[in-house]
Amino acid sequence: MKGQILTVRGFVDAQDVGSTYVHEHLYTTATKEVAAENPTMVLDDIANVVFDLALFKEAGGSLIVEVTTVDYGRNIFKLKELSEISGVHIVATGGFNKGTYNRPFLENRSIDEVARELIKEVEEGVDGTGVRPGVLKIGTSLNLIHPWEEIGLRAISRASLATGIPITTHTQAGTMAKEQLDLFVEEGLDPSSIILGHMDQLDDFGVHHELVERGAFLGYDSIPKAKYNTKERAIGFILRLAKEDLHTQILISGDFARQSYFKGYGGQFGLDFLLTTFKEELRERLDAEKMDSSRIIDDLFIHNPRRALAFRK
Repeated sequence: MKGQILTVRGFVDAQDVGSTYVHEHLYTTATKEVAAENPTMVLDDIANVVFDLALFKEAGGSLIVEVTTVDYGRNIFKLKELSEISGVHIVATGGFNKGTYNRPFLENRSIDEVARELIKEVEEGVDGTGVRPGVLKIGTSLNLIHPWEEIGLRAISRASLATGIPITTHTQAGTMAKEQLDLFVEEGLDPSSIILGHMDQLDDFGVHHELVERGAFLGYDSIPKAKYNTKERAIGFILRLAKEDLHTQILISGDFARQSYFKGYGGQFGLDFLLTTFKEELRERLDAEKMDSSRIIDDLFIHNPRRALAFRK
């Protein structure tokens, strides 16, 4: 499977995959508590999401990594349905979200027991569906890693080593990214198999530079959201990294986790935003710096995700 990406419809050759988002939500029931507090966090209307997937595909989009986990209302069969209807490749996610959600699934459990369950999902599919996750996820909390989160970190490390599946993470505002990577390396993983999520929320270029030099991928995946206001930071950091040819470790996405981001739900941005509005703004900034904008943009949206998402075995 080396050089291939595992989607909900099976393996595809990484070299055949075009523009990719690496951190999105397409179908999720969230948790009962989240849904009660904010019903717009529930994404369960196939037609509305298909509308946005069509916009994504029309803008040149090829593949989306859907990062909803079992502790946040994952429905892997619905993801397969979305992929079949839209023609967009979709990668589903095994593993767990951050500690708020993953505690009941991980606390006081054996690392190897959790790892065995994850390996079974990757090799056999989820709950008898035959549909398999193509990445494993784990999240940590703001400025600390809880004991149960460490169980998750170590379990997905061991599952990744056993299967070759890549890993993606949730960091809270970019904190604990170095600690996540240290633990993965301690477990025997190569940094190139890790995507550290939400790093555009961390305004510390030194940390970004250190992590990409170590070989990890960084998710700049909050870009359209006014809540985080990371677009300018992401563009600025991409320009600085590209001057050292280190942009090759950066991945772009929007983390659309509520209805207000989808045009199909009547929201503002739509799944085409990054491949249209943001891409052209980035191109203008790169051109102004006399940089090879076409090459850099193709790396960010196409070549970097191909390497990050390909199985290691």
